[in-house]
Amino acid sequence: MSFRGLLSCLLLLGGLGACAADVSSDLPAGANGDVDTEFTQADQQAWDSQKNNPTHATHAYLTEYAIAEVGRSYPEVLAYKADLVRGANTEVHELPTGDADLEMLRLDVEGTNAACNHPERLWARADGDYRAGLKPRAFFLLGLLLHYVEDLGVPAHALGIEHQGTWALMDNFELMATMKWSPDYGTVNRWNPYLATPDAYASFSADWARTDFATAFPGQAYTRSTFPRTWLFASKKHTSFVKQRQGRTALAARWALDSAMVAWARP
Repeated sequence: MSFRGLLSCLLLLGGLGACAADVSSDLPAGANGDVDTEFTQADQQAWDSQKNNPTHATHAYLTEYAIAEVGRSYPEVLAYKADLVRGANTEVHELPTGDADLEMLRLDVEGTNAACNHPERLWARADGDYRAGLKPRAFFLLGLLLHYVEDLGVPAHALGIEHQGTWALMDNFELMATMKWSPDYGTVNRWNPYLATPDAYASFSADWARTDFATAFPGQAYTRSTFPRTWLFASKKHTSFVKQRQGRTALAARWALDSAMVAWARP
């Protein structure tokens, strides 16, 4: 275990709390990272986002992987990388955002603890902005849509187990995932279904997470404490599952982003 990993465990065992990631700014396309992180945001939902995060967030890792891969075929995503990543690190769920524009959006898409009830409305907004030439806004909204796809790669969200980022209501799977970015792309068990629009990948991502959990832990009901709170006490089964979910969720985000670019390439 690296020094950062040991420090993370000591902080967590001491109850000091919160998230983040690697000191590097970009994840190489297709790389199997193995990066220890420290949890630093007590109010964060789902994986972890960049707000108040001094290092590197899980949503940033997931989205940067998608951008690097899709950018090979659609260089435009590279030009709007900052907008995509900013959107992917924006939390618009069931709680008030404190921002008037985001609040209107949250109410329209009906934000939930897991994601939102109407990702198709978010895609319609992004698509309309793109076709109107408002590309920075379009890519920001597309990034937010990727955020929902990524959130639903978390078993708790996919299974409707509500939770928050407070210590008492923390989902341990998410806590493990924010402590170390180590995606496994080598054991992928699904292929891109080539869905017509990116919003459809939200339910796809949720189904993939539910199926993976049922397969890995047959007959077991998921709770916030199904996984340990640190990698130090995790079994091989638990760590393998977290790594697989990181890799597979990154792929779901990649496929959703590709779907958007294919749609935008059409007249």
